[in-house]
Amino acid sequence: MDYLRGPLYLDIAAKGLCLVGILLMIFGQGGWFTAGVFAVAVGVLFGAWSLVAARRMGSRSGRSGAALLRARPPENDVREDDGHP
Repeated sequence: MDYLRGPLYLDIAAKGLCLVGILLMIFGQGGWFTAGVFAVAVGVLFGAWSLVAARRMGSRSGRSGAALLRARPPENDVREDDGHP
């Protein structure tokens, strides 16, 4: 499971930055509020980067998450003549 280490570190960093930013926005005054907004924005960017990194790595089975969510072929669709409304 060593291949998941990169996105995991990015995800932890993203959550930490967002938490620190939220605390700065709640308890900070003046410029610290702005620093909190900036920290949350950077945390969100790190979170997106983590998602992209995990998606690019793919799964070991060779099928990505997108392949699992693809539309079914029309022959597998339920039709009204099958007895279903």
